[in-house]
Amino acid sequence: MLCSDSPNPRDPAAYAAAAQLAGARSGGFGLQWAWDSEACADWPAAAAQDRYTGPWNRPTASTILVLGNTGDPVLPYQDSVAMSRDLGRARLLTVDGYGHTEAANPSTCATDYEISYLLTGALPPAGTVCQQNAAPFPPPSG
Repeated sequence: MLCSDSPNPRDPAAYAAAAQLAGARSGGFGLQWAWDSEACADWPAAAAQDRYTGPWNRPTASTILVLGNTGDPVLPYQDSVAMSRDLGRARLLTVDGYGHTEAANPSTCATDYEISYLLTGALPPAGTVCQQNAAPFPPPSG
């Protein structure tokens, strides 16, 4: 999906400059994503022709559920807040915790809302904040 979701440089050499910029903006995660997408240089150019490029502020048939972790090292929480406001019809579910995506450090509370949303379209109440199940660095045992 990575290669078909975005326009990507056809010249593999272009990824070095992209990695340098991404690294300056986002540290190691930026470097990783830039180099992960380098394989897209050989992806068929036509593969991305059907991707949706916006506008993103048009109301959708159903409300979009956006999850944002308050301590995400890749996607700052304020970006999740902004995206939930910029989308035409969205609800933000906040996970008060660490890690990139809720799956990296699970929250039963958030998972239950996700499952309910995917199965029935039900949304969490506006302003819902879920806690993660465990601290990211539990104290050593013994």
